[in-house]
Amino acid sequence: MASFELFKSDVKITGKHARMAGEIWMLNDYEHTYMKRLIDLYILAAIVGFRVNRKAAEDHSPVDPKTIFLQQVLSAKDDLDFIMQMMYMLDKKDELGNDEAVKQAFRGPQTREEFLQWKELFNDYVRGGIEELYERLVIRKSDPDDAYYDNKTANLMNLIQRFGI
Repeated sequence: MASFELFKSDVKITGKHARMAGEIWMLNDYEHTYMKRLIDLYILAAIVGFRVNRKAAEDHSPVDPKTIFLQQVLSAKDDLDFIMQMMYMLDKKDELGNDEAVKQAFRGPQTREEFLQWKELFNDYVRGGIEELYERLVIRKSDPDDAYYDNKTANLMNLIQRFGI
């Protein structure tokens, strides 16, 4: 039986989500970026997308993709696997029942079809999370009632208050 493991290859973010990610994370631009590494955005977007139950389909707009190289993916594999397991259990518990959802989450995908479904589920939530973060960090303008006048700081504080991160 073949083993299908997630997070064992480069990750490509494409289309409008690559553009959005490029406005949230900018390589070596510490003054304007919100994340130090693109893998950090990927992890946070997965959590945020799942937390607000926001999925987004893959977009194929002609934008240069953003790539997270295998080395960074592997360095975060334990965290990504844990997030995927929690995501799967909570997403499938009503459909499969709690016990079966837990068994399948820790067993992992067993067929190519399951592997592709798991990968799609995770990346749909990542794209939804990127959209949510983009709206809250880039599009949102600071409010006169915000405690901070700097737009970037006000948006970060608003995000922290909203999600308790």
